Amino acid sequence: MQKFLLFALLLTTIVNAQKVVAILEIVPNNETVELQISEYRHLTDELRTRAREALPRTGYSILTRDNIISLLPPDEETRECLAESCAVEIGRAIGAEYITQGFIGKFGEMMTLTVELYESMSGNLLGSFVTESKDIMGLLATIRQKAPELFSHLPADKIENGELRMENNANIAVKELNSQLDKKSKTPFYIALSLDLLGAAALGYGIYKHINSSSLYDDYKKLQSNDKNALQKANDAQQMRNIGLVVGGGLLATGIAVHIWF
Repeated sequence: MQKFLLFALLLTTIVNAQKVVAILEIVPNNETVELQISEYRHLTDELRTRAREALPRTGYSILTRDNIISLLPPDEETRECLAESCAVEIGRAIGAEYITQGFIGKFGEMMTLTVELYESMSGNLLGSFVTESKDIMGLLATIRQKAPELFSHLPADKIENGELRMENNANIAVKELNSQLDKKSKTPFYIALSLDLLGAAALGYGIYKHINSSSLYDDYKKLQSNDKNALQKANDAQQMRNIGLVVGGGLLATGIAVHIWF
């Protein structure tokens, strides 16, 4: 059971090395923007694709809209916030370290696109880009051009060394696992060794008392007397012999069992 728990700890440590980035859907910031739902989704998908390309796979996990909805608490206020793109609040609610939101608006005859990247816990704006275009193809081209630079605003050590950091976390977990397993394997060994030594000592004492009791009985018989003290000494030595042999044998058997079992 302990080995299973330690393995689960190792797995959790490795998994938790990844940082979660949530990419919210790009939405209109007013009713004057006339685009199809499929066009908004295509722009968002392109943003997710660029984020996935810019960030190391071993260091970051990208959430989709379906992921985000499934992680949100089942209350209307938070879901309404999703519709309004309250990025920081949503990031905190779903446990994402970083989150982006994008808006499309109008400026004169031009369409505008604003994309912002936040750190969820602090609410700090890490980066953004704003562009305008006469059509959706221009907005799409801007996402392809500027999204990689936007995601470069994530902490440099986490981007450049994300894979190394995850490997280090895994190594730490493996060392801890090995340490615990070593302790677990050494403890029964020392217990068994102690039982073996005690058993050997008890057997040695039993053998000594066996020799001693035999000698006392021989002396008692040679004297051909009814000396109760001599007979009592011989009986006591025999009793101690029995105790030593039984205890020593039991300790040795237990030590051997510990060696075999563990």
